[in-house]
Amino acid sequence: MTSNVADKPAKKKFKMPDIYIVLAVFILVVAVLTYIIPAGQYERQVVQTSHGAQTLVVAGTYHTIEQHPVGFMDLVTAIPDGLKRAAGIVFLTFMVGGCMGLIKRAGLIDMGVHNLSNAVGDKGFLVIPILMSIFTGLAAFIGVPELSLAYLPVLLPLFYRLGYDGMTATAVALLGPCLGFTFGLTIPGSVGVGQQIAQLPMFSGSAFRALILVLVIFVAVTYVMRYAAKVKKDPSKSLTAETDQEMRALIAEEDAQKGVQVFTGRQKMAGIACLVMFPIAIALILWKNLGFEAIGGLFLFIGIITAALAGKKPQQICDDVNAGMRDMMVAALLCGVASAIAVVMDKGIITDTLVFWLESMMRSVPPELTAIAIFWEQSIFNFLIPGATALTVLTMPIISPLAELLGISQQAVVSANAWGGQLTDIFFPTSGFFVATLVIAKVELGKWLRFYTPLMLMLGAIASVALYLMQSTGIGG
Repeated sequence: MTSNVADKPAKKKFKMPDIYIVLAVFILVVAVLTYIIPAGQYERQVVQTSHGAQTLVVAGTYHTIEQHPVGFMDLVTAIPDGLKRAAGIVFLTFMVGGCMGLIKRAGLIDMGVHNLSNAVGDKGFLVIPILMSIFTGLAAFIGVPELSLAYLPVLLPLFYRLGYDGMTATAVALLGPCLGFTFGLTIPGSVGVGQQIAQLPMFSGSAFRALILVLVIFVAVTYVMRYAAKVKKDPSKSLTAETDQEMRALIAEEDAQKGVQVFTGRQKMAGIACLVMFPIAIALILWKNLGFEAIGGLFLFIGIITAALAGKKPQQICDDVNAGMRDMMVAALLCGVASAIAVVMDKGIITDTLVFWLESMMRSVPPELTAIAIFWEQSIFNFLIPGATALTVLTMPIISPLAELLGISQQAVVSANAWGGQLTDIFFPTSGFFVATLVIAKVELGKWLRFYTPLMLMLGAIASVALYLMQSTGIGG
């Protein structure tokens, strides 16, 4: 007997909303909180540090003020104000786009990928530990996680041609510079400013932090290599399977159009010049402690010089710069949209209130666990105040005196602030360069969180154990 019951329609698989929608929801939620959370402020003072003048809060001066809930026009102007607030990273994204557009259209990325693929041969898996270690090591000193924007356009075609997926390329591009920045040794904005506030010798305790950094690199590399091996064995297990098909088809189409590639002498000369100029630029970033504007200018300069050496004419260079910046337009705009969340908080004057509540909660934590509590609370606080320097200058002047009263190691506090404050840079969508990198890679936020969350918790556990040892034994002091 045949059944007359109609087949049930297949359940629709949940699809993560566009990142613009996610950020818009966060902006609206924070706007509502400005009606609920009391407005309050700390007094502030300008302090001259080795990293320039910093405006620091004065501990013990918090006071409530008249409520300032954001209105309609505050919301209307939040995104334009966010673009102004994030102008440095927005312009850096455009400059990196212009640079990579020049290098790509001069054929240098294809040449680099071709040569690297041939060099590794059937040992393509070695690319992951080598690149992650290099990116992490550089970021541990220069502290510029935004370089993931420059690395990714090179890594995507390389990893696809080696048989891996977009998530693997994104992981190498993000985890390398970001973990180096998080667990770094001479990061000015977090370690440097934090130690000055805590009145510790500049960059002291680096030996212990270096040991933790090595352990972190090992765990992260192992995690990425396990995922990459699983995907290469069975591509259907890729978290980015849908976009992988699209990207592979695009690369195959480009390869078919180009045919057998023969690189000219001028392209080879330009490639060598590029390989020389990039390390020099990174050395300048470290030596001069350059800001986003200078870094962006350096990248664009490198792109123009290499394109000219490769034989590009002036008009072609202009066209390629425009094309590269167009490719980065959405990524750059997202940096400003993400910053709009902090803009709404500032307009509602609730940021200091949240910091005050953080201070109050800390007083109830057992002393031996205080540094660990600071670590996890800073990790959460990074959602509201993305950026190492901004978070450090706001919270460290409060946490440091409190830790002294409670008998907590100041080195542990500095490390807890640095590690916790940046570990979630690539977890919360309020971090502009992070969402920009995902957009370039065509990786959905939900899929990245599915990949990164287990690793983040593992690294959080390592940091917690290290902080407990710093507090209980004095190691790393």
